[in-house]
Amino acid sequence: MKVVTFVWKAKFGHFLRAEANVNAITYPVPPRTAVLGLLGAIIGLEKDSIAHELADALVTVCGAPPKKFWHRVKLRKDPPTALPWIVKKGQKGSSVPEKAALIRQEWLWRPEFRIHVALPEQPDWFSELLDRLQHRRWHYTPCMGLSELLAEVLFESCHIAEPLPSGKYSISGLCPEKAVHLCVGKGIAVHLLRMPYSVTEDRVFEHRGYYIERQGLPIPVETGAACEVGDEVVILS
Repeated sequence: MKVVTFVWKAKFGHFLRAEANVNAITYPVPPRTAVLGLLGAIIGLEKDSIAHELADALVTVCGAPPKKFWHRVKLRKDPPTALPWIVKKGQKGSSVPEKAALIRQEWLWRPEFRIHVALPEQPDWFSELLDRLQHRRWHYTPCMGLSELLAEVLFESCHIAEPLPSGKYSISGLCPEKAVHLCVGKGIAVHLLRMPYSVTEDRVFEHRGYYIERQGLPIPVETGAACEVGDEVVILS
């Protein structure tokens, strides 16, 4: 199985949590659905076609969760008042108040992640993705969650993922909850997150549990789903 590795980084990032209310909190790392959205932007897939075109894609996210901060954004509920057809001399702007709201959003500060991706052979999206990453060409501008948060994508390497036998390994990046048994010792702080795994064209999400280490350190687990990609042992899901 061919795997391409690249770095995805930006000054700011935001991945809205499914359970967020008026205060828009973010996931600490990009969920699988966000990674698939980035891949779709690079290779030129429409938003509604990503769900079935990349349904069999295998990905994992490596890197320490970045720091967070709160930011206020002004969201308009209604479009602004239309300009009049006739403008008189000395006429001032409309006095009709615009309906807007200040929403608090939790943003990531300088997020940087290493992404491992394996795409299905038919159609051959992998070759398309690899070529575009190597030559820095994409159909749509990469972003870090929100379209306003522009991101940089840097090709790193291409490897053949080697499946490993069942046993104990130190897994880099996210660990799917159902694929591992934790063997955590001292010096490791592991959190369990429920994040979107897939989404249909009708915006119906499927969530799965993932283990993540607070500082981005490898997580000691017992698993039969590990594979070796370059110098790292990861679980692609």
